[in-house]
Amino acid sequence: RQLEILPEAERELLLQGWNQTDTAYDPDLCIHQMFERQVARTPDAEALVVDGDSLTYAELNARANQVAHVLRDMGVKPGTLVGLNTQRSPFLLIGALGILKAGGAYVPLDPSFPADRLAHYIADSACPVIATQQAMMPDLPDHAAQVLALDSDARVLSAPTDNLVSAVSGGDMAYMIYTSGSTGRPKGVMVEHRNVSNFFTGMDQRIDHEQGSVWLAVTSLRFDISVYRQRELF
Repeated sequence: RQLEILPEAERELLLQGWNQTDTAYDPDLCIHQMFERQVARTPDAEALVVDGDSLTYAELNARANQVAHVLRDMGVKPGTLVGLNTQRSPFLLIGALGILKAGGAYVPLDPSFPADRLAHYIADSACPVIATQQAMMPDLPDHAAQVLALDSDARVLSAPTDNLVSAVSGGDMAYMIYTSGSTGRPKGVMVEHRNVSNFFTGMDQRIDHEQGSVWLAVTSLRFDISVYRQRELF
């Protein structure tokens, strides 16, 4: 181990030169704030398409705001974990953005998972609120959380559509995704808004994101790379 296997110049390049990756980014910028900036830039542009139905940026923002206002009234604030249990529908993104706008952090609850796995996620996270769809409520495992039906709750339909002023900051949690459990019981991994801002900055240096650019990625919200799918909206 005392042998100098690499020349000093090559060692310096490998360990120092190629690791000079410091990049300026805004650690205080939150995911939903990035989205709201894009809404202000292109309110009438198409933001979301599901099975032929589409929402503009303004429409998606308004519907997420309605959810956020109700969640705020339900006690969601910075640091509050909110279970997100929906089908692959507009409510998946409406719910995720609504939770973030309210200041909370979403916990993906994939409806395709076994009931005991979802029960573990809900119990382990101790999420006080679960956002779901009306038809999926009977399939939720036993829990003590408040439930918000994103597609039918009258409070959502009548809530304000304006952006909320939130106390959430870059150091607050944005989401908690559970591991596969291949090394034991699944563990919740907590990710902050500033971590996502850093990630977006790095990815923007590698993937073309100019207007009109297209790229393909398929993943579930319960997988971390899914967060970059949200970057498409910004």
